[in-house]
Amino acid sequence: MIYNKDSAFLGLFLGFIIPVIFYLIQDMIIPFVIGHSFSNQSMQLFALIFNAPLLRYYLINLKHESTGKGILFVTFIYGLIWVYINQGSI
Repeated sequence: MIYNKDSAFLGLFLGFIIPVIFYLIQDMIIPFVIGHSFSNQSMQLFALIFNAPLLRYYLINLKHESTGKGILFVTFIYGLIWVYINQGSI
């Protein structure tokens, strides 16, 4: 299985794609369930936090350090981008 491989590239890919998927899911489901959407800032940050369980799974459970480093690197970059984009409103 590809997810059982310890690779920095796999970590970079997963770290990049998981927040995007969760952001899109939030964007579709939340307005349908509660009738209105949250701010883009909140949804972006919440989607970014979904990398934490993934990071923990790869570092603690599977002991795949390279994959965890890739996920952590992308999460850090996403965080810096989020702060830069929202610097006037946070």
